[in-house]
Amino acid sequence: MILLRCIVMSSLLALSASCSNSGGLRHLDPSLIHNGRPTEAEAYSDFLIARFAAMTNDPQKAAEHYALAIDTAPEKSGIADRALFASLLSGDYREGVRLAQRANTLGSEAALVRLTLAVEALRVGRDDEARQMLEQTRFGPFNRMIARGLSAWRVVDTQGTDAAVRYLEDGLSGDPRLDSATLYMMGLIEMSAGNDHTALSVFNTLWESGARLAVGVEAHAQLLASRGQRAEALEILNTFDETVGHNASIARLRQAIEAGERIKVRRLDPDEGAALAVYVPAAALMSQTDDDVSAVYFVLALALDSDLHVARSLWAQSLSNAERWDEAISVLARIPEGSAFYATSRGQIAWALQRSGRSQSALAVAAEALDHSPDRGLKVQLADLYRAVGRQAQAEELLDQIIREDARHNREDWRLFFARGVSRTELGDWADGERDLLKALTLQPDDASLLNYVGYSYVDRGEHLDLAMDMIRRAAEMEPNAGYIIDSLGWAHYRLGNYDQATEHLERAVELEPGDPVVNDHLGDAYWQTGRKLEARFQWRRSLTLDPTDGERDRIEAKLVAGPSIPLVKQAESDAGVQLPKPVRP
Repeated sequence: MILLRCIVMSSLLALSASCSNSGGLRHLDPSLIHNGRPTEAEAYSDFLIARFAAMTNDPQKAAEHYALAIDTAPEKSGIADRALFASLLSGDYREGVRLAQRANTLGSEAALVRLTLAVEALRVGRDDEARQMLEQTRFGPFNRMIARGLSAWRVVDTQGTDAAVRYLEDGLSGDPRLDSATLYMMGLIEMSAGNDHTALSVFNTLWESGARLAVGVEAHAQLLASRGQRAEALEILNTFDETVGHNASIARLRQAIEAGERIKVRRLDPDEGAALAVYVPAAALMSQTDDDVSAVYFVLALALDSDLHVARSLWAQSLSNAERWDEAISVLARIPEGSAFYATSRGQIAWALQRSGRSQSALAVAAEALDHSPDRGLKVQLADLYRAVGRQAQAEELLDQIIREDARHNREDWRLFFARGVSRTELGDWADGERDLLKALTLQPDDASLLNYVGYSYVDRGEHLDLAMDMIRRAAEMEPNAGYIIDSLGWAHYRLGNYDQATEHLERAVELEPGDPVVNDHLGDAYWQTGRKLEARFQWRRSLTLDPTDGERDRIEAKLVAGPSIPLVKQAESDAGVQLPKPVRP
């Protein structure tokens, strides 16, 4: 112990002596002094910032910090891959190309790296590089589909139409449903080469198989109308609208055919075709997911064809799905007035403003756009917007106008009757509202939302109760994972006094929609009626934390004091045994 104390004292004395030296530590070699921070710490810091930015919908910051982390990260190519994805997700194609080149240099085999480099090579005319990057054995199924479409248009440019068609034929399975994307590319290639008869044959096969791709249907109708087959063209365009939904390009083409205008077939150049090869699978991906992953592919498609405004429209929609409202508005603002998607884009801007809490600005944008372009699709969007902000009278007036205009063209859209029926019901005009809802059911008897709304309306009014419950049950069978429909089924049982069944369905509804204040409120009422009062109060308190409306909040707070007071419904005497006519398709 004495020896140890001596050693320590000696060390302290030596240190004291060095510090009292002239100049002290100033003469110590700075390289001997470390801050104790590992050299990888900066990369870890940037990586964590990037990860947090990615999780909080800030891909621009994510890309910036992933890029900063590449040089010092242990796994450089993986970080470069992430940086590329975030860069494209933020819409920065030029930076994406730079990061893809860097990732490729680091040995990355990521599909997105190869697709980005292939798109850039096609864009600037480097065919050998594009061919190497599009080698299909290095892609998974989804990206292989894109690579195959890009390769086909590369072959068109370098070897001609026949070689491109043979290339696509080699990958066909023989089932038009499975081959639809490839067959659409084949039809577009034939049409762009002027082989209209062959293209029509391909498009007819696809149509008969049930395939309904907007760009392919538009091309199909163009070919038919240009050959004088206007009735056939209108038939497929109307069918598309009824079964798939509104599309601005198809709506413009239909109007031109109906007006007797000369229809010109659009012949694609290789870059335009390649852009569609990326866009088509991306649009399909977007229809199957709620995230914004498809945005990276829309950015690549627009790099090949900046005039592909449908891609810009869907890109903005994917941004809106991710609640990146301002970015969506910025993307939509670049769609020019001459585009078929201009009016649609203004409607999308209005909805982005509405959903980000700027209702007045939303209404102003939509109204201004409608004054500029009396587009039917925009009118429908504005009517929906009026309904969303509670202006039911204005919604009804605009829907009246659209329905009357449709009637002049012998057209009936069940969705418009449904919307007007809801507005009229909200305005207290049940007689006219019911008439519209039944008209919608006649035109479309198999829509779960419509069945649910009509059925619940009858239950709430004590009318046609057996039929009403049947409608709601059918809706629940069609959409068993739709929380709002299961809530309607449970609440209908509640109103009829079937509290045990109500509780069972409402518990399921809360599992499906845990963040909905109304569903949680309903479950609280059901618990109360079955004697589970502690659980009832828990559900009501939870509902208060989920941002209910002011009216809902007042009712819930009252229930916490005195319990629920919703009366049971009773079959109307004049209504007993009434059977409504079964809806049929026109």
